[in-house]
Amino acid sequence: MKAKVAVLFVAMAALAVALPARSQDGMTMTTPVFGQIVSYQLPAGFQPIYEEAGTDGYIQEAVPAGETVNDWSQMITMTGIKDAKGQADMLEGAAQVLAGHFQQACAETFTGTSFGATEINGLAGLVVFLGCGTVAPSEEGQEARSETAVIVYVKSAFGYVTVQWAERGPPVAARPEYDIDTWKPRLAQLLPIRLCDAVAGEEPPYLSCNAKP
Repeated sequence: MKAKVAVLFVAMAALAVALPARSQDGMTMTTPVFGQIVSYQLPAGFQPIYEEAGTDGYIQEAVPAGETVNDWSQMITMTGIKDAKGQADMLEGAAQVLAGHFQQACAETFTGTSFGATEINGLAGLVVFLGCGTVAPSEEGQEARSETAVIVYVKSAFGYVTVQWAERGPPVAARPEYDIDTWKPRLAQLLPIRLCDAVAGEEPPYLSCNAKP
């Protein structure tokens, strides 16, 4: 739900997406965000299509080849959000904010599940599942749809990072359920998620970060 996430950002300015390293299984995305390097795996078939950054927020999006930022069946989104307080419990609060946006879009068919605190490469993390059975069209010519997403939150030096895999489909009257056979392999495809301090003078693909075990 790009429009909902975008409200978290201010003073946005377009940036050029750095070319990622490619492999048979996909590509490694390595992106500087507020003094740290964020690294995660973009599965095969996806391509980076959108990037924006501002003083307090960053967003990077990828969709299957041939789809667009506005017309997509699946989307992988990485965000970085600044938080001056740096509180360890911010992840739960951030997840609740995004869940609230989902719930506003589909009050009667909303579902949300938190899998609790976890550790991701030594950093505090949180994984949640959010879903809307039916999202009403927001513009003329659009059709109602369902939307589900798994979001990984990771505590960073500047605030927190999220890596999200979202999927759209036909609308359904019921609340979506978490399907472990679908989402567990998808989460595995995004790993490892790494956050490294930027090294002065180092350029993409930021090998000092990706070389870590």
